[in-house]
Amino acid sequence: MIQINKKNRRHLASDFDAENAQHVANVIALLKSNTPHDFASAGYWYDLFSELSDATNEIQTQLDLQISLDTSSREHAKRIENFERDILTQLMNSRAHLMDIYLQSPWRTAMHSDDNGKIEKEVQTRRKLTSPKLAGLQIEENSLVREFKSFNANTSCNYFGRPTPLGVVIGKLNDPRPEVRKEAFLAHWRKLHSSRDWLEGLFTKLLKNRIEQANVSGAGSYTNLCFTELGRFDYTPADCKTFRNSIFDSIVPLVSNLQSKQLLSLGCNSLRPWDLNIWPRIVPSEQPCQGDLNEILNAGERIFSKIHPGFGNFFASMREEGRVDIQPRSTKAPGAFCVVLPESKTPFVFGNFAGHFRDAFTLIHEFGHALHGSAALQIKNPLVRHPGLEFCEVASMGLEFLSQPHLNEYWPRQGDAQKAWALHCFNALQFWPFMALIDEWQHVVYDEMLLDPHERSTLWKQLSNKYRPHLDWSGIEEFEELGWLSRPHPMTSPFYYIDYGIAQLGAVQLWLESKKENSEAVENYIRGLSLGAQRSLPQLFSATGLKFDFSREWVETLGRVLFDEIGNLDF
Repeated sequence: MIQINKKNRRHLASDFDAENAQHVANVIALLKSNTPHDFASAGYWYDLFSELSDATNEIQTQLDLQISLDTSSREHAKRIENFERDILTQLMNSRAHLMDIYLQSPWRTAMHSDDNGKIEKEVQTRRKLTSPKLAGLQIEENSLVREFKSFNANTSCNYFGRPTPLGVVIGKLNDPRPEVRKEAFLAHWRKLHSSRDWLEGLFTKLLKNRIEQANVSGAGSYTNLCFTELGRFDYTPADCKTFRNSIFDSIVPLVSNLQSKQLLSLGCNSLRPWDLNIWPRIVPSEQPCQGDLNEILNAGERIFSKIHPGFGNFFASMREEGRVDIQPRSTKAPGAFCVVLPESKTPFVFGNFAGHFRDAFTLIHEFGHALHGSAALQIKNPLVRHPGLEFCEVASMGLEFLSQPHLNEYWPRQGDAQKAWALHCFNALQFWPFMALIDEWQHVVYDEMLLDPHERSTLWKQLSNKYRPHLDWSGIEEFEELGWLSRPHPMTSPFYYIDYGIAQLGAVQLWLESKKENSEAVENYIRGLSLGAQRSLPQLFSATGLKFDFSREWVETLGRVLFDEIGNLDF
Protein backbone atom coordinates (compact mmCIF):
# COMPACT_ATOMS: atom_id res chain seq x y z
CA MET A 1 0.00 0.00 0.00
CA ILE A 2 1.04 3.63 -0.51
CA GLN A 3 2.75 5.02 2.57
CA ILE A 4 0.33 7.21 4.53
CA ASN A 5 1.63 10.68 5.36
CA LYS A 6 0.51 11.24 8.95
CA LYS A 7 2.54 14.41 9.54
CA ASN A 8 -0.50 16.59 8.90
CA ARG A 9 -2.41 15.03 11.81
CA ARG A 10 -2.67 17.52 14.65
CA HIS A 11 -5.45 16.08 16.81
CA LEU A 12 -5.66 12.35 16.14
CA ALA A 13 -3.41 10.24 18.36
CA SER A 14 -0.09 9.24 16.81
CA ASP A 15 -1.08 5.56 16.95
CA PHE A 16 -4.60 6.11 15.56
CA ASP A 17 -5.58 3.24 13.26
CA ALA A 18 -8.52 3.91 10.93
CA GLU A 19 -9.19 0.15 10.71
CA ASN A 20 -9.44 -0.18 14.49
CA ALA A 21 -13.11 -0.03 15.50
CA GLN A 22 -12.35 1.11 19.05
CA HIS A 23 -10.04 3.89 17.89
CA VAL A 24 -12.74 5.21 15.57
CA ALA A 25 -15.42 4.84 18.26
CA ASN A 26 -13.28 6.87 20.68
CA VAL A 27 -12.93 9.78 18.24
CA ILE A 28 -16.65 9.74 17.40
CA ALA A 29 -17.46 9.77 21.13
CA LEU A 30 -15.12 12.73 21.58
CA LEU A 31 -16.85 14.62 18.78
CA LYS A 32 -20.26 13.91 20.27
CA SER A 33 -19.39 14.82 23.86
CA ASN A 34 -17.11 17.82 23.31
CA THR A 35 -19.45 20.11 21.45
CA PRO A 36 -18.03 23.55 20.59
CA HIS A 37 -18.48 26.16 23.31
CA ASP A 38 -16.25 29.00 22.04
CA PHE A 39 -14.21 30.00 19.00
CA ALA A 40 -11.17 27.88 19.84
CA SER A 41 -13.16 24.72 20.65
CA ALA A 42 -15.12 25.15 17.41
CA GLY A 43 -11.90 25.17 15.41
CA TYR A 44 -10.62 22.11 17.30
CA TRP A 45 -13.90 20.19 16.80
CA TYR A 46 -13.97 20.76 13.05
CA ASP A 47 -10.27 19.96 12.64
CA LEU A 48 -10.74 16.68 14.51
CA PHE A 49 -13.74 15.82 12.35
CA SER A 50 -11.71 16.64 9.22
CA GLU A 51 -8.78 14.46 10.31
CA LEU A 52 -11.10 11.54 11.07
CA SER A 53 -12.74 11.98 7.67
CA ASP A 54 -9.40 12.01 5.86
CA ALA A 55 -7.99 9.04 7.79
CA THR A 56 -10.98 6.77 7.20
CA ASN A 57 -11.35 7.91 3.57
CA GLU A 58 -7.68 7.13 3.00
CA ILE A 59 -7.95 3.54 4.23
CA GLN A 60 -11.18 2.82 2.37
CA THR A 61 -9.73 4.20 -0.87
CA GLN A 62 -6.48 2.26 -0.46
CA LEU A 63 -8.36 -0.99 0.18
CA ASP A 64 -10.59 -0.49 -2.87
CA LEU A 65 -7.51 0.30 -4.96
CA GLN A 66 -5.61 -2.75 -3.73
CA ILE A 67 -8.45 -5.13 -4.58
CA SER A 68 -8.55 -3.63 -8.11
CA LEU A 69 -4.80 -4.13 -8.44
CA ASP A 70 -5.15 -7.75 -7.32
CA THR A 71 -8.67 -9.17 -7.47
CA SER A 72 -7.42 -12.51 -6.16
CA SER A 73 -6.37 -11.05 -2.80
CA ARG A 74 -8.57 -12.59 -0.13
CA GLU A 75 -6.78 -10.50 2.48
CA HIS A 76 -7.90 -7.18 0.99
CA ALA A 77 -11.40 -8.48 0.27
CA LYS A 78 -11.69 -9.47 3.94
CA ARG A 79 -10.31 -6.13 5.10
CA ILE A 80 -12.89 -4.30 3.00
CA GLU A 81 -15.70 -6.38 4.53
CA ASN A 82 -14.35 -5.70 8.03
CA PHE A 83 -13.98 -1.99 7.32
CA GLU A 84 -17.57 -1.69 6.15
CA ARG A 85 -18.87 -3.69 9.11
CA ASP A 86 -16.73 -2.14 11.85
CA ILE A 87 -15.87 1.36 10.64
CA LEU A 88 -18.19 2.55 7.90
CA THR A 89 -21.27 1.52 9.85
CA GLN A 90 -20.11 3.61 12.83
CA LEU A 91 -19.47 6.62 10.64
CA MET A 92 -22.82 6.41 8.91
CA ASN A 93 -24.71 5.85 12.16
CA SER A 94 -23.11 8.96 13.67
CA ARG A 95 -23.68 11.10 10.58
CA ALA A 96 -26.97 12.68 11.70
CA HIS A 97 -25.68 13.45 15.19
CA LEU A 98 -22.56 15.18 13.88
CA MET A 99 -24.60 17.14 11.33
CA ASP A 100 -26.85 18.37 14.15
CA ILE A 101 -23.88 19.51 16.22
CA TYR A 102 -22.60 21.52 13.26
CA LEU A 103 -25.97 23.00 12.28
CA GLN A 104 -27.04 23.87 15.83
CA SER A 105 -23.77 25.43 16.93
CA PRO A 106 -23.62 29.24 17.00
CA TRP A 107 -19.86 28.83 16.57
CA ARG A 108 -20.04 27.06 13.19
CA THR A 109 -18.85 30.15 11.30
CA ALA A 110 -15.58 29.85 13.25
CA MET A 111 -15.10 26.18 12.35
CA HIS A 112 -13.70 26.81 8.87
CA SER A 113 -12.92 29.59 6.44
CA ASP A 114 -15.80 31.59 4.97
CA ASP A 115 -17.53 29.64 2.20
CA ASN A 116 -20.50 31.98 1.71
CA GLY A 117 -22.73 29.50 3.54
CA LYS A 118 -22.20 26.70 0.99
CA ILE A 119 -21.40 23.96 3.54
CA GLU A 120 -24.25 24.94 5.87
CA LYS A 121 -26.79 24.97 3.04
CA GLU A 122 -25.70 21.58 1.70
CA VAL A 123 -25.53 19.98 5.17
CA GLN A 124 -29.06 21.21 5.88
CA THR A 125 -30.28 19.60 2.65
CA ARG A 126 -28.51 16.32 3.38
CA ARG A 127 -29.65 16.30 7.01
CA LYS A 128 -33.32 16.27 5.99
CA LEU A 129 -32.76 12.93 4.27
CA THR A 130 -30.40 11.35 6.80
CA SER A 131 -31.96 8.51 8.75
CA PRO A 132 -30.43 6.03 11.25
CA LYS A 133 -32.02 3.21 9.23
CA LEU A 134 -30.25 4.40 6.09
CA ALA A 135 -26.77 3.23 7.13
CA GLY A 136 -27.61 -0.49 7.16
CA LEU A 137 -29.26 -0.29 3.75
CA GLN A 138 -26.30 1.53 2.24
CA ILE A 139 -23.88 -1.03 3.67
CA GLU A 140 -26.04 -3.74 2.11
CA GLU A 141 -25.99 -1.83 -1.19
CA ASN A 142 -22.17 -1.67 -1.06
CA SER A 143 -22.04 -5.45 -0.60
CA LEU A 144 -24.29 -6.03 -3.62
CA VAL A 145 -22.20 -3.66 -5.74
CA ARG A 146 -19.08 -5.57 -4.70
CA GLU A 147 -20.69 -8.77 -6.01
CA PHE A 148 -21.10 -7.12 -9.41
CA LYS A 149 -17.53 -5.78 -9.43
CA SER A 150 -16.26 -9.25 -8.60
CA PHE A 151 -18.26 -10.67 -11.52
CA ASN A 152 -16.76 -8.09 -13.89
CA ALA A 153 -13.22 -8.64 -12.64
CA ASN A 154 -13.27 -12.44 -12.75
CA THR A 155 -15.48 -13.19 -15.77
CA SER A 156 -14.15 -14.74 -18.95
CA CYS A 157 -15.77 -14.98 -22.40
CA ASN A 158 -15.47 -17.65 -25.03
CA TYR A 159 -13.55 -15.62 -27.61
CA PHE A 160 -12.53 -17.45 -30.81
CA GLY A 161 -12.91 -20.70 -28.86
CA ARG A 162 -10.69 -19.64 -25.96
CA PRO A 163 -11.64 -18.38 -22.49
CA THR A 164 -10.54 -14.72 -22.43
CA PRO A 165 -10.94 -12.10 -19.65
CA LEU A 166 -13.91 -9.81 -20.18
CA GLY A 167 -11.74 -6.69 -20.11
CA VAL A 168 -9.53 -8.01 -22.93
CA VAL A 169 -12.55 -8.87 -25.07
CA ILE A 170 -14.13 -5.43 -24.59
CA GLY A 171 -10.84 -3.87 -25.69
CA LYS A 172 -11.17 -5.66 -29.04
CA LEU A 173 -14.39 -3.78 -29.90
CA ASN A 174 -12.32 -0.99 -31.48
CA ASP A 175 -10.12 -3.32 -33.51
CA PRO A 176 -9.88 -2.24 -37.19
CA ARG A 177 -10.57 -5.81 -38.35
CA PRO A 178 -14.33 -6.39 -38.72
CA GLU A 179 -14.14 -10.12 -37.94
CA VAL A 180 -12.31 -9.37 -34.66
CA ARG A 181 -14.82 -6.68 -33.66
CA LYS A 182 -17.80 -8.90 -34.44
CA GLU A 183 -16.44 -11.86 -32.50
CA ALA A 184 -15.54 -9.61 -29.54
CA PHE A 185 -19.03 -8.11 -29.52
CA LEU A 186 -20.76 -11.49 -29.74
CA ALA A 187 -18.48 -13.03 -27.10
CA HIS A 188 -19.19 -10.18 -24.68
CA TRP A 189 -22.94 -10.17 -25.25
CA ARG A 190 -23.24 -13.96 -25.23
CA LYS A 191 -21.70 -13.80 -21.76
CA LEU A 192 -24.16 -11.11 -20.68
CA HIS A 193 -27.05 -13.15 -22.10
CA SER A 194 -25.95 -16.37 -20.36
CA SER A 195 -25.57 -14.44 -17.08
CA ARG A 196 -28.79 -12.52 -17.62
CA ASP A 197 -30.86 -14.09 -14.83
CA TRP A 198 -28.15 -13.51 -12.23
CA LEU A 199 -27.40 -9.94 -13.36
CA GLU A 200 -31.07 -8.94 -13.54
CA GLY A 201 -31.68 -10.55 -10.16
CA LEU A 202 -28.80 -8.59 -8.66
CA PHE A 203 -30.12 -5.34 -10.11
CA THR A 204 -33.60 -6.09 -8.75
CA LYS A 205 -32.07 -6.49 -5.28
CA LEU A 206 -30.26 -3.17 -5.71
CA LEU A 207 -33.43 -1.48 -6.94
CA LYS A 208 -35.45 -2.75 -3.96
CA ASN A 209 -32.69 -1.64 -1.60
CA ARG A 210 -32.54 1.84 -3.13
CA ILE A 211 -36.31 2.24 -3.06
CA GLU A 212 -36.26 1.30 0.62
CA GLN A 213 -33.50 3.87 1.20
CA ALA A 214 -35.83 6.51 -0.21
CA ASN A 215 -38.65 5.31 2.05
CA VAL A 216 -36.67 5.35 5.31
CA SER A 217 -35.06 8.71 4.51
CA GLY A 218 -38.35 10.41 3.67
CA ALA A 219 -36.90 11.57 0.34
CA GLY A 220 -40.11 10.78 -1.54
CA SER A 221 -38.18 8.98 -4.29
CA TYR A 222 -34.79 7.44 -4.80
CA THR A 223 -34.17 10.03 -7.51
CA ASN A 224 -34.43 12.80 -4.89
CA LEU A 225 -32.23 10.90 -2.44
CA CYS A 226 -29.57 10.10 -5.02
CA PHE A 227 -29.44 13.65 -6.37
CA THR A 228 -28.81 14.86 -2.81
CA GLU A 229 -26.16 12.20 -2.15
CA LEU A 230 -24.43 13.16 -5.40
CA GLY A 231 -24.49 16.84 -4.47
CA ARG A 232 -26.69 17.80 -7.40
CA PHE A 233 -27.91 21.07 -5.96
CA ASP A 234 -27.58 23.14 -9.13
CA TYR A 235 -29.83 21.26 -11.56
CA THR A 236 -32.90 19.04 -11.28
CA PRO A 237 -34.43 15.96 -12.94
CA ALA A 238 -36.43 18.43 -15.05
CA ASP A 239 -33.16 19.97 -16.26
CA CYS A 240 -31.94 16.48 -17.16
CA LYS A 241 -35.03 16.05 -19.31
CA THR A 242 -34.36 19.40 -21.00
CA PHE A 243 -30.80 18.28 -21.78
CA ARG A 244 -32.00 14.91 -23.13
CA ASN A 245 -34.61 16.63 -25.32
CA SER A 246 -31.95 18.97 -26.68
CA ILE A 247 -29.81 15.97 -27.56
CA PHE A 248 -32.72 14.14 -29.20
CA ASP A 249 -33.74 17.18 -31.23
CA SER A 250 -30.30 18.32 -32.35
CA ILE A 251 -27.60 15.67 -31.86
CA VAL A 252 -29.43 12.51 -32.97
CA PRO A 253 -30.05 14.01 -36.46
CA LEU A 254 -26.38 15.02 -36.73
CA VAL A 255 -25.22 11.50 -35.85
CA SER A 256 -27.71 9.97 -38.28
CA ASN A 257 -26.46 12.37 -40.97
CA LEU A 258 -22.95 10.99 -40.60
CA GLN A 259 -24.04 7.38 -41.03
CA SER A 260 -24.02 7.47 -44.84
CA LYS A 261 -20.34 8.44 -44.91
CA GLN A 262 -19.51 5.93 -42.20
CA LEU A 263 -21.34 3.13 -44.05
CA LEU A 264 -19.56 3.99 -47.30
CA SER A 265 -16.27 3.74 -45.46
CA LEU A 266 -17.31 0.43 -43.88
CA GLY A 267 -18.63 -0.91 -47.18
CA CYS A 268 -21.88 -1.97 -45.50
CA ASN A 269 -25.57 -1.40 -46.13
CA SER A 270 -26.50 -1.09 -42.45
CA LEU A 271 -24.73 -0.19 -39.24
CA ARG A 272 -24.23 -3.18 -36.96
CA PRO A 273 -23.51 -2.72 -33.22
CA TRP A 274 -19.90 -3.95 -33.53
CA ASP A 275 -19.22 -1.28 -36.17
CA LEU A 276 -20.72 1.60 -34.19
CA ASN A 277 -17.44 3.31 -33.28
CA ILE A 278 -15.51 2.39 -36.41
CA TRP A 279 -15.03 4.67 -39.40
CA PRO A 280 -12.21 3.08 -41.43
CA ARG A 281 -11.25 6.25 -43.31
CA ILE A 282 -10.56 8.06 -40.03
CA VAL A 283 -8.95 5.19 -38.11
CA PRO A 284 -5.18 5.73 -37.68
CA SER A 285 -3.01 3.28 -39.60
CA GLU A 286 -1.30 2.16 -36.37
CA GLN A 287 -2.11 1.77 -32.69
CA PRO A 288 -0.83 4.62 -30.49
CA CYS A 289 2.94 4.19 -30.12
CA GLN A 290 2.44 0.89 -31.96
CA GLY A 291 0.76 -0.47 -28.83
CA ASP A 292 3.84 -0.17 -26.58
CA LEU A 293 2.49 0.79 -23.14
CA ASN A 294 5.73 2.27 -21.87
CA GLU A 295 5.96 4.43 -24.99
CA ILE A 296 2.31 5.47 -24.48
CA LEU A 297 3.32 6.71 -21.02
CA ASN A 298 6.32 8.55 -22.48
CA ALA A 299 4.17 10.12 -25.19
CA GLY A 300 1.54 11.09 -22.63
CA GLU A 301 4.21 12.84 -20.58
CA ARG A 302 5.32 14.83 -23.64
CA ILE A 303 1.71 15.79 -24.43
CA PHE A 304 1.12 16.98 -20.87
CA SER A 305 4.35 19.02 -20.94
CA LYS A 306 3.27 20.70 -24.17
CA ILE A 307 -0.12 21.65 -22.72
CA HIS A 308 1.65 23.05 -19.65
CA PRO A 309 5.17 22.26 -18.33
CA GLY A 310 3.77 21.84 -14.81
CA PHE A 311 1.46 19.07 -16.02
CA GLY A 312 4.36 17.13 -17.51
CA ASN A 313 6.47 17.52 -14.37
CA PHE A 314 3.62 16.31 -12.20
CA PHE A 315 3.01 13.25 -14.39
CA ALA A 316 6.74 12.45 -14.33
CA SER A 317 6.74 12.59 -10.53
CA MET A 318 3.71 10.29 -10.37
CA ARG A 319 5.48 7.76 -12.57
CA GLU A 320 8.67 7.95 -10.52
CA GLU A 321 6.70 7.34 -7.32
CA GLY A 322 4.79 4.37 -8.77
CA ARG A 323 1.43 6.16 -8.82
CA VAL A 324 0.59 5.25 -12.42
CA ASP A 325 -0.18 1.58 -13.09
CA ILE A 326 -1.56 0.74 -16.54
CA GLN A 327 0.16 -2.60 -17.19
CA PRO A 328 -2.20 -5.57 -17.74
CA ARG A 329 -2.10 -8.47 -15.29
CA SER A 330 -4.24 -11.58 -15.04
CA THR A 331 -5.54 -10.75 -11.55
CA LYS A 332 -6.05 -7.05 -12.22
CA ALA A 333 -9.54 -5.56 -12.54
CA PRO A 334 -10.58 -4.25 -15.97
CA GLY A 335 -11.12 -0.59 -16.76
CA ALA A 336 -9.42 2.62 -15.67
CA PHE A 337 -9.91 5.20 -12.92
CA CYS A 338 -8.14 7.71 -10.72
CA VAL A 339 -8.42 7.88 -6.94
CA VAL A 340 -7.29 10.59 -4.52
CA LEU A 341 -5.68 9.65 -1.21
CA PRO A 342 -6.20 12.53 1.25
CA GLU A 343 -3.58 11.66 3.87
CA SER A 344 -0.98 10.42 1.42
CA LYS A 345 -1.65 13.70 -0.42
CA THR A 346 -1.57 12.02 -3.79
CA PRO A 347 -3.73 10.80 -6.67
CA PHE A 348 -3.23 7.35 -8.20
CA VAL A 349 -3.98 6.44 -11.83
CA PHE A 350 -5.14 2.87 -12.43
CA GLY A 351 -5.58 1.21 -15.81
CA ASN A 352 -5.61 -2.21 -17.40
CA PHE A 353 -4.48 -1.30 -20.90
CA ALA A 354 -3.79 -3.22 -24.08
CA GLY A 355 -2.30 -0.44 -26.20
CA HIS A 356 -5.45 0.32 -28.21
CA PHE A 357 -6.74 3.64 -29.60
CA ARG A 358 -9.01 4.26 -26.64
CA ASP A 359 -6.18 3.65 -24.14
CA ALA A 360 -4.32 6.71 -25.43
CA PHE A 361 -7.21 9.03 -24.62
CA THR A 362 -8.04 7.15 -21.41
CA LEU A 363 -4.56 7.92 -20.06
CA ILE A 364 -5.13 11.63 -20.76
CA HIS A 365 -8.61 11.40 -19.21
CA GLU A 366 -7.43 9.80 -15.96
CA PHE A 367 -4.49 12.18 -15.66
CA GLY A 368 -7.00 15.04 -15.89
CA HIS A 369 -8.63 13.56 -12.79
CA ALA A 370 -5.19 13.33 -11.17
CA LEU A 371 -4.53 17.03 -11.80
CA HIS A 372 -7.93 17.87 -10.32
CA GLY A 373 -7.27 15.63 -7.33
CA SER A 374 -3.92 17.29 -6.71
CA ALA A 375 -5.58 20.72 -6.85
CA ALA A 376 -8.31 19.64 -4.42
CA LEU A 377 -5.74 18.26 -1.95
CA GLN A 378 -4.39 21.79 -1.49
CA ILE A 379 -7.72 22.76 0.09
CA LYS A 380 -7.64 22.10 3.82
CA ASN A 381 -11.39 21.70 4.35
CA PRO A 382 -12.50 18.23 3.12
CA LEU A 383 -16.11 19.36 2.60
CA VAL A 384 -15.16 21.83 -0.14
CA ARG A 385 -12.45 19.84 -1.88
CA HIS A 386 -14.26 17.66 -4.37
CA PRO A 387 -17.06 19.09 -6.54
CA GLY A 388 -19.81 17.05 -8.11
CA LEU A 389 -18.91 14.45 -10.69
CA GLU A 390 -19.96 16.83 -13.48
CA PHE A 391 -17.00 19.16 -12.99
CA CYS A 392 -14.66 16.29 -12.13
CA GLU A 393 -15.35 15.06 -15.65
CA VAL A 394 -14.70 18.52 -17.10
CA ALA A 395 -11.19 18.12 -15.67
CA SER A 396 -10.67 14.80 -17.45
CA MET A 397 -12.58 15.31 -20.71
CA GLY A 398 -11.31 18.88 -20.97
CA LEU A 399 -7.71 17.65 -20.93
CA GLU A 400 -8.56 15.21 -23.75
CA PHE A 401 -9.68 18.13 -25.90
CA LEU A 402 -6.69 20.30 -24.92
CA SER A 403 -4.41 17.51 -26.16
CA GLN A 404 -5.60 17.86 -29.78
CA PRO A 405 -2.59 19.81 -31.17
CA HIS A 406 -0.14 17.27 -29.72
CA LEU A 407 -1.60 13.89 -30.73
CA ASN A 408 1.29 13.27 -33.12
CA GLU A 409 3.18 12.16 -30.00
CA TYR A 410 0.94 9.07 -30.03
CA TRP A 411 0.55 8.83 -33.80
CA PRO A 412 3.71 10.13 -35.56
CA ARG A 413 2.88 8.76 -39.03
CA GLN A 414 1.67 11.53 -41.34
CA GLY A 415 -2.10 11.98 -41.19
CA ASP A 416 -2.67 9.58 -38.30
CA ALA A 417 -2.99 12.27 -35.60
CA GLN A 418 -5.64 14.07 -37.66
CA LYS A 419 -7.50 10.81 -38.16
CA ALA A 420 -7.32 10.06 -34.42
CA TRP A 421 -8.77 13.49 -33.68
CA ALA A 422 -11.61 13.06 -36.18
CA LEU A 423 -12.44 9.67 -34.68
CA HIS A 424 -12.36 11.16 -31.18
CA CYS A 425 -14.80 13.90 -32.25
CA PHE A 426 -17.04 11.28 -33.86
CA ASN A 427 -17.09 9.21 -30.67
CA ALA A 428 -17.81 12.36 -28.64
CA LEU A 429 -20.76 13.29 -30.86
CA GLN A 430 -22.15 9.73 -30.67
CA PHE A 431 -21.73 9.68 -26.92
CA TRP A 432 -24.40 12.29 -26.18
CA PRO A 433 -27.34 10.19 -27.49
CA PHE A 434 -26.08 7.11 -25.63
CA MET A 435 -25.71 9.16 -22.46
CA ALA A 436 -29.28 10.40 -22.85
CA LEU A 437 -30.45 6.83 -23.39
CA ILE A 438 -28.91 5.60 -20.12
CA ASP A 439 -30.09 8.67 -18.21
CA GLU A 440 -33.71 8.44 -19.36
CA TRP A 441 -33.76 4.68 -18.69
CA GLN A 442 -32.57 5.23 -15.12
CA HIS A 443 -35.07 8.01 -14.42
CA VAL A 444 -37.99 5.89 -15.62
CA VAL A 445 -36.78 2.75 -13.80
CA TYR A 446 -36.53 4.56 -10.46
CA ASP A 447 -39.53 6.87 -10.86
CA GLU A 448 -41.82 4.00 -11.88
CA MET A 449 -39.99 1.43 -9.68
CA LEU A 450 -39.71 -1.17 -12.45
CA LEU A 451 -38.99 -4.30 -10.45
CA ASP A 452 -39.98 -6.55 -13.36
CA PRO A 453 -36.89 -7.35 -15.50
CA HIS A 454 -39.05 -7.71 -18.60
CA GLU A 455 -40.39 -4.16 -18.19
CA ARG A 456 -36.84 -2.81 -17.80
CA SER A 457 -35.67 -4.65 -20.94
CA THR A 458 -38.67 -3.46 -22.96
CA LEU A 459 -38.02 0.11 -21.84
CA TRP A 460 -34.37 -0.10 -22.86
CA LYS A 461 -35.28 -1.38 -26.32
CA GLN A 462 -37.80 1.43 -26.83
CA LEU A 463 -35.29 4.09 -25.79
CA SER A 464 -32.54 2.47 -27.84
CA ASN A 465 -34.69 2.86 -30.94
CA LYS A 466 -35.37 6.47 -29.95
CA TYR A 467 -31.80 7.61 -29.42
CA ARG A 468 -29.94 5.26 -31.80
CA PRO A 469 -32.39 4.60 -34.64
CA HIS A 470 -29.55 3.97 -37.09
CA LEU A 471 -28.34 0.74 -35.42
CA ASP A 472 -29.26 -2.59 -37.05
CA TRP A 473 -29.88 -5.31 -34.44
CA SER A 474 -31.50 -7.79 -36.83
CA GLY A 475 -30.77 -11.38 -35.85
CA ILE A 476 -29.56 -10.41 -32.37
CA GLU A 477 -32.65 -8.66 -31.01
CA GLU A 478 -32.28 -10.52 -27.71
CA PHE A 479 -29.01 -8.66 -27.17
CA GLU A 480 -30.39 -5.16 -27.81
CA GLU A 481 -32.63 -5.19 -24.74
CA LEU A 482 -29.62 -5.98 -22.51
CA GLY A 483 -27.77 -2.82 -23.54
CA TRP A 484 -28.01 -1.29 -20.08
CA LEU A 485 -25.78 -4.11 -18.82
CA SER A 486 -22.98 -3.06 -21.17
CA ARG A 487 -21.98 -0.31 -18.70
CA PRO A 488 -21.36 -0.81 -14.97
CA HIS A 489 -22.90 2.51 -13.91
CA PRO A 490 -26.57 1.43 -13.48
CA MET A 491 -25.36 -1.25 -11.06
CA THR A 492 -22.57 0.57 -9.25
CA SER A 493 -23.33 4.29 -9.56
CA PRO A 494 -27.02 5.10 -10.10
CA PHE A 495 -27.68 8.28 -12.09
CA TYR A 496 -23.96 8.68 -12.76
CA TYR A 497 -23.81 9.12 -16.54
CA ILE A 498 -25.34 12.47 -17.36
CA ASP A 499 -22.26 13.87 -15.62
CA TYR A 500 -20.18 12.88 -18.65
CA GLY A 501 -22.66 14.58 -20.98
CA ILE A 502 -22.61 17.83 -19.00
CA ALA A 503 -18.82 17.68 -18.80
CA GLN A 504 -18.54 17.25 -22.55
CA LEU A 505 -20.40 20.54 -22.99
CA GLY A 506 -17.58 22.12 -21.02
CA ALA A 507 -14.79 20.16 -22.72
CA VAL A 508 -15.83 21.17 -26.25
CA GLN A 509 -16.04 24.82 -25.15
CA LEU A 510 -12.60 24.61 -23.56
CA TRP A 511 -11.16 23.33 -26.84
CA LEU A 512 -12.85 26.15 -28.79
CA GLU A 513 -11.36 28.70 -26.40
CA SER A 514 -7.93 27.09 -26.73
CA LYS A 515 -8.10 27.55 -30.50
CA LYS A 516 -8.61 31.28 -29.96
CA GLU A 517 -6.06 31.77 -27.17
CA ASN A 518 -4.43 28.59 -25.88
CA SER A 519 -2.56 29.98 -22.88
CA GLU A 520 -5.69 31.72 -21.58
CA ALA A 521 -7.76 28.54 -21.96
CA VAL A 522 -5.15 26.52 -20.04
CA GLU A 523 -5.02 29.16 -17.31
CA ASN A 524 -8.82 29.07 -17.05
CA TYR A 525 -8.65 25.27 -16.82
CA ILE A 526 -6.15 25.51 -13.97
CA ARG A 527 -8.29 28.14 -12.24
CA GLY A 528 -11.40 25.96 -12.42
CA LEU A 529 -9.58 22.91 -11.04
CA SER A 530 -8.05 24.96 -8.21
CA LEU A 531 -11.45 25.93 -6.84
CA GLY A 532 -12.38 22.39 -5.81
CA ALA A 533 -15.95 22.50 -4.51
CA GLN A 534 -15.78 26.05 -3.20
CA ARG A 535 -18.23 27.23 -5.89
CA SER A 536 -21.49 25.96 -7.34
CA LEU A 537 -21.42 24.01 -10.61
CA PRO A 538 -22.50 26.98 -12.78
CA GLN A 539 -19.90 29.14 -10.99
CA LEU A 540 -17.18 26.55 -11.68
CA PHE A 541 -18.11 26.60 -15.36
CA SER A 542 -18.02 30.40 -15.34
CA ALA A 543 -14.64 30.53 -13.58
CA THR A 544 -13.26 28.24 -16.29
CA GLY A 545 -14.61 30.52 -19.01
CA LEU A 546 -17.44 28.14 -19.91
CA LYS A 547 -21.20 28.47 -20.37
CA PHE A 548 -23.56 26.24 -18.34
CA ASP A 549 -26.55 25.78 -20.64
CA PHE A 550 -28.77 22.79 -21.59
CA SER A 551 -30.82 24.60 -24.23
CA ARG A 552 -31.33 23.10 -27.66
CA GLU A 553 -29.66 26.08 -29.31
CA TRP A 554 -26.47 25.74 -27.26
CA VAL A 555 -26.30 21.94 -27.46
CA GLU A 556 -26.78 22.13 -31.23
CA THR A 557 -24.08 24.81 -31.53
CA LEU A 558 -21.51 22.59 -29.81
CA GLY A 559 -22.71 19.49 -31.64
CA ARG A 560 -22.22 21.23 -34.99
CA VAL A 561 -18.68 22.14 -33.97
CA LEU A 562 -17.88 18.43 -33.67
CA PHE A 563 -19.88 17.61 -36.80
CA ASP A 564 -17.95 20.17 -38.85
CA GLU A 565 -14.61 19.03 -37.42
CA ILE A 566 -15.34 15.45 -38.51
CA GLY A 567 -16.30 16.69 -41.96
CA ASN A 568 -13.13 18.75 -42.25
CA LEU A 569 -10.96 15.78 -41.27
CA ASP A 570 -12.75 13.01 -43.19
CA PHE A 571 -9.85 11.39 -44.99
